[in-house]
Amino acid sequence: MRVLCSRRAHEVPRGTLGRCPVCGGILKADYPDEAVNQLAVIEPGPGIDRYQAVLPVSTPIPSLGEGDTPLVASRRLGTSVGLEHLYFKCEGRNPTGAFKDRAGALAAALALEAHSNGVLTASSGNAAAAISAYCAAAGLPCLILLEHGGPPAKLRQALATGAQVLPVEGLFARGPEAIGSLLLKLAARLNYYLAFVWAPVNPYILEGIKTISYEIAVRLPGAPDAVISPVGGGDMLTAQWRGYQELKRGGVIEKLPRMVAVQSLYAPPLLEAFRTGADRVETLPYANSRISGINVPFSGEHALAAVRESEGVVVGVTDEAVFDMQRRLAVEEGLWVEPVGAAPVAALPALLENGLISAEERVVCLLSGAGFKDAHLAEAEALAVSQREPVPFELDAIIDQITSVRHAQDKGR
Repeated sequence: MRVLCSRRAHEVPRGTLGRCPVCGGILKADYPDEAVNQLAVIEPGPGIDRYQAVLPVSTPIPSLGEGDTPLVASRRLGTSVGLEHLYFKCEGRNPTGAFKDRAGALAAALALEAHSNGVLTASSGNAAAAISAYCAAAGLPCLILLEHGGPPAKLRQALATGAQVLPVEGLFARGPEAIGSLLLKLAARLNYYLAFVWAPVNPYILEGIKTISYEIAVRLPGAPDAVISPVGGGDMLTAQWRGYQELKRGGVIEKLPRMVAVQSLYAPPLLEAFRTGADRVETLPYANSRISGINVPFSGEHALAAVRESEGVVVGVTDEAVFDMQRRLAVEEGLWVEPVGAAPVAALPALLENGLISAEERVVCLLSGAGFKDAHLAEAEALAVSQREPVPFELDAIIDQITSVRHAQDKGR
C-alpha cells in the first residue's frame, strides 16, 4: 500500500496523519493490483476483516460482526415517489447501530499496529459509540472529546463501553484547522492513536467505510446508477466512491455510480461549494440544523471531488422534510432510522423532479444509523400510551377502545 496526496499524487510515508506536508491535499491509500483483484473472489459476510487486502492495516481487526448489513428493496416509498428500483442500505444493523462501526473496527486495529497507549477521537455521537466499543474489544483505553448537546443515547453508548468522555465547548465551532491541530497535539502528548473519523485529519479510517460499496455491489448485484448519502464531513460518501473505483479496477463492476450528497439547508457547506463551482469547501459561520450527524459547518474537498468525478450532485433538504421522511420510513417500510438516515430519502422527490435521477434507475439510499440513536420519533405518543389507564381484561372493553381510537384518528384526518 502507498499513501498518496489526492491533489498532486505526492507519495508520503505510511502512517502520516493530517494533510499532505508538500501541498496540503487530503491523503489517500492506494493498493496494488494484486490486492484490488482479490475483490472479485472475496465472499460476503460479517466482519470487514475479510477485506484486509485492501485496508491500510496488517494487524488483526477486532471484529464485532460489523458490516454485511441488509440491502432492502423498498416496498412502498419507491412507488409513491416514482422510483421503480429503490433500495435501502440499512447501516443501523451494525453492532453499535451505525455505519461508523466500520471505522471503529479499523481505528482499533490501527491503534494496535501503532502500539499506542490508547485511542483519541472527537465526535458528535456515532463515532464515539463505535470507537469506544471497538476499543473495549481490543483492550484499549478510549478518550472522547464530545460535542456538547449531542443525543443522550449516543453518549450512553460510549460511557457504557468504558470510554472517558469530555464535553468540550465549541468543539466543532472553531473550524476544521483548529480541531485538527488540537487533536494532533493531544494525541502526541498522550501517545494515543488519533482516530478522528475525517480524512483531512486521519486519511486511513474511511477505508473501513468503503466496504459498504463492496457489499452493495455483491447484493444488488453490480453498481447502482445512483448512491445517495447524507454528508457532514464527507467521509461516508467519499469512501464509497473509492470503493466503487476499486471494484471497477478489479473487474467486479462495469460502470461507476453517480454519487449524490445530501445536506441540511441549515448546515450546507458542501452544497454551497457545489453551487458556486468552488475548488474547495469553505467553513460556514453557522450550522443550525437539528439533524445530528450533519450539523457541521465544514466538509472536506474529498467529498466535493467525489461528487464531481462521479458526475453526481449535491442537494439540500429542510430539517422538517427529514423528520417527516423519518416517520414515513417507519410507518411505510418498517425501518426506524435516526434522522440523518432519512435525509437521502427526503431528497428523492426533488431529485426526480429536477431530472437528476430517473424512474427506471437503480437507486440506493444510505440509512446511516438506527432510530434509537436519536430517539424522538413517537416520543410523545409513547409517553401518552404509558400514562394511559389500562383497558380491562375483557373482550368488549378492548374492542370499544380500538373503535374509539380509530374514530379519533379518522376525525383527525
